[in-house]
Amino acid sequence: MSDLQLALLALAAVVLVALYAYGKWQERQALKRIDASMRGGVGDALLESPAADAAASRAPAQRIEPRLSLPEGTPAPEAPAPLALAGVASHWAEDPLLDCVLELRCAHAVDGVTVFDAAVPLSRLALPLPVFLVAWDARAQQWVQPDRFGFYSELLVAVQMASRRHALDDIAVSRFVAAVQQVALALDADFDAPEAEGIVMRARELDRLCAQFDVQIGLTLQAQDGAWDAGALRGAAEQAGLVKAGDARWQRVADVDGDAVALFAMRCDALPAHRIALELDVPLVPPAAQPLEALFAAAERLATELNARIVDDNGRPIHAGSLPAIASQLERLYAEMRAAGIEPGSARARRLYA
Repeated sequence: MSDLQLALLALAAVVLVALYAYGKWQERQALKRIDASMRGGVGDALLESPAADAAASRAPAQRIEPRLSLPEGTPAPEAPAPLALAGVASHWAEDPLLDCVLELRCAHAVDGVTVFDAAVPLSRLALPLPVFLVAWDARAQQWVQPDRFGFYSELLVAVQMASRRHALDDIAVSRFVAAVQQVALALDADFDAPEAEGIVMRARELDRLCAQFDVQIGLTLQAQDGAWDAGALRGAAEQAGLVKAGDARWQRVADVDGDAVALFAMRCDALPAHRIALELDVPLVPPAAQPLEALFAAAERLATELNARIVDDNGRPIHAGSLPAIASQLERLYAEMRAAGIEPGSARARRLYA
């Protein structure tokens, strides 16, 4: 072999090594971009329903919900954080009442890194309602949160249509569908584009249903002999069985089927305080926890500890004798919620009213 041939072979080897290293560098850069724009979240198990059962018959395995979530105690922003695709997630099945779900069918299996890159348009939507992405794991025969080591040919992209504070409008729906189209193009996938008008109508109906049951029961404690400082409020709250839940805010927490549930909250707007408010957020609390009774009991204890009067928002006195009448109204509300398919305190209710 001549010197020229040896030189050419050496040059070819150098080029191959350089190309391999460049490919690895590109992969690392892609993963860095993904990590910078996406972070993990934990979802909630949803209510079972006839529509969900029908969906399960088509794909019997549970779906994994990559939820947009904030650390405990962090105020929720107007728009959620970027789409979460990493971290621990709990089982999720789409809720036919709450979710608009679009299915993507890839022409060929794609790896997880490709899915992450393709999903970037979803993370940039900044919608005021949560967006979900799951992929079908053919080996495990279940819907899962994508990871970079998997290969997938089917994906679901979903958006919650309404909540207590927001509902999808024409612009939001158009942006969501356009983002899903971008994902489909990047993955060489087909999907059936929905009619935006139909999604908006469903969102409006859900918004009206949500507003119908958006009820809070409030009691106010009014000082009778001077304002309360932080120490007085802290001591009274502890005597009434409340725990600190933030600046000038306390909660009564109860164990319901192994889960810690906040029954109601106490807050004051400024210190020293002449008035403090107790509030029960009706849709978020399961009736089995007897939140109304706990609210009145805590109000009575606080009134004793603080030498306060229990009044309504207009300053009219409220007595324990009012409890049966309020309880009767609350039972009617619970019955109406159940008839509409919303169990108070359920995962569906938490998604709507949290």
